[in-house]
Amino acid sequence: RDWSSDVVLFRSKQWYQRRVREGEREREQAERSKLLNRGFTANDNSDTILALDAPFSFNDKASHSNRGLDRLLYTGTEALKQLRDQRSTLDIIKKQMGGIFSSLGLSQTVMKMVERRLTTDQYIFYVGCVLTLLIMFLLLCFAI
Repeated sequence: RDWSSDVVLFRSKQWYQRRVREGEREREQAERSKLLNRGFTANDNSDTILALDAPFSFNDKASHSNRGLDRLLYTGTEALKQLRDQRSTLDIIKKQMGGIFSSLGLSQTVMKMVERRLTTDQYIFYVGCVLTLLIMFLLLCFAI
């Protein structure tokens, strides 16, 4: 036999690698038999619990918001329908009042004067609203 240092080193590495592989094989065989002989048990820890509470909570909040917006849109639609109905009712009343005034002897010129006064009052009202909002805005800007 050749007992040179290279041969001894090579054989010792082979022997070491063989022992490591045998140890791994024994460890794998032990784990395999342990898993095959293990009975069913319930999970004791929270390793397998899925964290789905946050997405479900978000979904619940989103659907609640969606329902709220639907109710808001429905309420707005109903309010517009009622305003439209009230306008048609007021137009009918205006025509009937015109007929009553003419039967009472009020002339068309008096009716036109009343309507002009009404439009003038509306302009005054809108100008007052705009001035009030402007004053409130200026107070808010300079107060802060």
